[in-house]
Amino acid sequence: MKKLLVPTDFSDNAFLAAQYAAELCKKQKYSLHLIHFYTATSSAFDDLEQPIDTEESDLLKADITIKEWADRLKARYPELLISFHNERGLLDEGLQKEAAREGYAAIVMGTTGVTADKNIFWGSNTALITAKSPIPVIAVPNKVISPQMNKVGLLTNFNQEELLTLHEFLHIFKDNIDLSLIHVFKESDSETSVNARLDSWQFNIQEFSAVQHIEKLIAPVVKDDKDLDTIPEVVAQLIEENNLDIILVSKSRKTFFERLFTSSVSKAITLALQKPAFFGKTI
Repeated sequence: MKKLLVPTDFSDNAFLAAQYAAELCKKQKYSLHLIHFYTATSSAFDDLEQPIDTEESDLLKADITIKEWADRLKARYPELLISFHNERGLLDEGLQKEAAREGYAAIVMGTTGVTADKNIFWGSNTALITAKSPIPVIAVPNKVISPQMNKVGLLTNFNQEELLTLHEFLHIFKDNIDLSLIHVFKESDSETSVNARLDSWQFNIQEFSAVQHIEKLIAPVVKDDKDLDTIPEVVAQLIEENNLDIILVSKSRKTFFERLFTSSVSKAITLALQKPAFFGKTI
């Protein structure tokens, strides 16, 4: 039985991601494995609760807490096989090693964990984890999300890696889908030529029998519009306007990939991930 791997720092946001993973497991008949990483100098617990001395105290409480988490999930999803363990190490290093073990289909994780002043290496490392992961990663926004995956968006710049990402997604989630090809272009580009390229490109999609319908979603980057002056902002608007369930991102899309999790240099905002994003393992 395939498993979804769910890292946790015991935050509310991480539990939302775990619930989303459980819904996917229920639908796909997968099992779920929770993992928590700890170090001698970091803990997911409040400072007032922190024992004075040892690493063993951290581990003991982590053991109790992760079991409580598993029990909460089992109460909601009694049909699921749910396992768990704690491990010493940093999240970004240990998670990729665990993911490389046989049986895991994908990692499912939130985009932020507890508060930013904790030494947890969580939200800011989501992009780093997806870049290093030997298996696909699903990044989940910090809210209750439907596990529905009927309307899927594929961010495309006409690269072969994007087809591999689509293949990985359909291999893990064996459902028929409606696919939207999302392409953002420069204002100076001809919309007619962009449409023509997409018409040619979508012939590559026809070999995927699970894709029932294909549509094109295109929009320009508008430099004089502060809300639409980068690819991530335009993509976010297209996703919202078309009510997509999930977006597929190839790691070849470095600019989008990095900006999805980091603050804009040009303005003090962070692109909020409003729908789950599936990152393929391909480089």
